[in-house]
Amino acid sequence: MSNRRTKDHLTAERKRQAAAGRRKRGIWTALGVSVLVIALVVAFVVVQNSRTSTDVVSADLPALVDEQGGGMVFGDGATTLDVWLDFQCPNCKNFEATYGEAINNAVADGAITLVVHPLSFLDETLQNDSSSMAANAFGCSAAAGVEASLAFQQAVFNNQPPEQAGVAAWSNDDLVGWGEEVGISGDPWERCVGDDTFAGWAEQVAASQVDAGVTGTPAVFVDGEPFSLDQDLMPVLAGAGQ
Repeated sequence: MSNRRTKDHLTAERKRQAAAGRRKRGIWTALGVSVLVIALVVAFVVVQNSRTSTDVVSADLPALVDEQGGGMVFGDGATTLDVWLDFQCPNCKNFEATYGEAINNAVADGAITLVVHPLSFLDETLQNDSSSMAANAFGCSAAAGVEASLAFQQAVFNNQPPEQAGVAAWSNDDLVGWGEEVGISGDPWERCVGDDTFAGWAEQVAASQVDAGVTGTPAVFVDGEPFSLDQDLMPVLAGAGQ
């Protein structure tokens, strides 16, 4: 009986040690995975910060942009209206149809400073580069002045097709032609669009979206404060500068 109890005790002890070993290996495996995940996250952040910093130094800026990564600035009114948009965004097209003329009039009247930030996140969703192309062309339009640039923005939205993944929304020739329709023409305009002169700036604007707290388009800020588009923007425009 004594020998049997000893054997049973040894068997139980071996099982206990084996279980303890498995638990220890599991803990170290979990710690290893956690460390790897943390390392990957840190590496991603470092790369993104480095990439953004490099872009800020190197990008050419459109005529109506005051700072690296900044939006295009129209007017100099006391009230600042920041609008974040994507030229392939149907809701942005609706926003332009609803408020575009009133916003442009407020700029012309000196009531507001309009800052337009063109994004390009829909390129990935729709598997094309049409948003980036339009953002670059929008930057090119700045050389023609405030009125022509705002008219070009409106023209792109007027010609926005239904969303279709894998299909380009427009070509550079389309963008050049729409510019010509609103009075933007000549070799510098065509070269700027065709050479993606302001592609770096468009990437900067896209990179600034997170810090600005923009999660979708259109996004509107009035004097730096988020404005819900569940509300009517017209009273803001009517009272701007007063």
